[in-house]
Amino acid sequence: MKYVKLPTLFLAASLATLLIGSGVAHAGDDRTDRMARKFPVKLTLASPLRAREVSIQHHSGWPLTFKIIPRVDVSLVVPAVPGGPASDWPELGATSFLMLRDLDGCPSAGGRITGPEGMPFCPDLADDELWIEFTPDEDYPDVVDEHGFDELREAMKEPARRPTINYAGDSHTFGPRVHDTLDGLGYGANDDLTGFVLLADTGVSKVLSDLESVDTGDAIVTRGWEPLLPMQNRNLAGFMTSVGYELNDERQRTTITTSLMVPRHLTERRYLEDQAYCEQGLCDTYRRVEGAPPVLASEANIDNHDVTFRAFVVQGVAPAVMIDCNFDNEVSAADAQCMGYRLLSREKSFTIRQIGRVDECNLLSDPWGTSDTAGREFVDFDGNGNMISLSCPGGSTGGGFPPRQRVNTR
Repeated sequence: MKYVKLPTLFLAASLATLLIGSGVAHAGDDRTDRMARKFPVKLTLASPLRAREVSIQHHSGWPLTFKIIPRVDVSLVVPAVPGGPASDWPELGATSFLMLRDLDGCPSAGGRITGPEGMPFCPDLADDELWIEFTPDEDYPDVVDEHGFDELREAMKEPARRPTINYAGDSHTFGPRVHDTLDGLGYGANDDLTGFVLLADTGVSKVLSDLESVDTGDAIVTRGWEPLLPMQNRNLAGFMTSVGYELNDERQRTTITTSLMVPRHLTERRYLEDQAYCEQGLCDTYRRVEGAPPVLASEANIDNHDVTFRAFVVQGVAPAVMIDCNFDNEVSAADAQCMGYRLLSREKSFTIRQIGRVDECNLLSDPWGTSDTAGREFVDFDGNGNMISLSCPGGSTGGGFPPRQRVNTR
């Protein structure tokens, strides 16, 4: 029997390890290159950070923060505008472009990069560029904002974009109050980060059909207010209140960060309520939550429910409303591609457990100008002419240890 000497065996093992490792490294590099070509930026969630379980958050007041990280080498372009920034790099309020690809070496960004006379520097060649338009900026409700994409600041205020119902001659708008002031906040693409998309499966992101009053011959009852076919979701990116960038992060990358302190009624479940709904002589409070059939108030889950967010980045200006274009019964980044948009990032999806809702009887001041009924409206489901019997009992102070475990609900 022949034996291999130990030094020879160790040398062979070392060479095998080196060869295998080299092969893995090359395979990893190939995968990285393919990912960078397909999705040139990575979208990460900076807050809320999650452990093993879904994080529990109150209905408002928690930070929602995303970071956009290029997978490729990028250049920064600050257009030359009259009275513009003196710096070579974007300053607060200066619209800028993160150029992810520029094959002809002359940036155009779809004609958005212009000189002092408002004319583009370069011709807009098809498919030679990939870019992200952003403006380092902070927006505040009802405070005039003068930075970002002008057309989007106006578009975010369009009444047609707001989740509104008409009932008994009155118009009621759900969600955080959108002021008429051009404050850079509202529905649709964000004027400071035009390609960002933020969707939620609960709250005002969900588009419902019109509410109708129908005469059945016996009574006038309410119908409608149901999810559309195909499904639609409003883009909530316009509510992000800040956009900033790091010229060099911890890994020498130029990255963009956008953040929002979640306001009331952004992802709370909307519901219609009839406090005098009667069947066979018995009357009780019934609610229709997010277009579902009316149920007893005690069975309507509005205080403790899961909310799933989806976020991604597209080329150019993101849509104001996303449509389930591929009919898979969810609105996602795949539908953006189906709608003709170029995806720059993969979709970031995460779920939180949202607890609590607005106390209609004990309101706090709110910079968003939210009223007590921005998540609820009273209607007459059964057509008996009665629907409200609201009374406000004495409240108590809250507090105690925060909930740490998930609670199983319907």
